[in-house]
Amino acid sequence: MVEEIKELWKDLDYKTGFIKEVAVEVDRSPNTLNNHWFSHFWLIPEEFQAKVKELLEKKIKSQSKQVA
Repeated sequence: MVEEIKELWKDLDYKTGFIKEVAVEVDRSPNTLNNHWFSHFWLIPEEFQAKVKELLEKKIKSQSKQVA
């Protein structure tokens, strides 16, 4: 699932805002997410991968509506 998240990540416009939102959702520090989950390591804990993917899909869908 991490590969799917990586592909979705490429389509996300405002990554910093998304990281902050996910940090609140999963009760983690934005720095932890930025440095470990969404950087070179892509160490997203398995228990959170489905939630992250779902949030990414929603965010990308909403940013597409704002552009249209």
